[in-house]
Amino acid sequence: MSAHCELNGAQDALQVKLKSLNDLVRANQFMVEAMARQGRELRGMSSSRTKDMLRSQARARFHPETGTAPDAAVLTILEEVLGHQQEGAEIIPFPVRA
Repeated sequence: MSAHCELNGAQDALQVKLKSLNDLVRANQFMVEAMARQGRELRGMSSSRTKDMLRSQARARFHPETGTAPDAAVLTILEEVLGHQQEGAEIIPFPVRA
């Protein structure tokens, strides 16, 4: 019985990690698609204006109540990344193993 519980615990942990990975992939996909569609326009803007525009687009798509593809976890990732004050966009890194 103990081995069964351990297996269930491992499976649950794997599901959580896979969900996190999927959220990161979706957030990165959003950023890549935005650059592909609007790259020229985005390069002509200031860093803060670019981030504001991308945050607005992310909210329109991922807001849990009003988004076209609601996903609170993906929106949280994008809000965090686009809220930083660094100069320039980067692909969102995968989390470091704990």
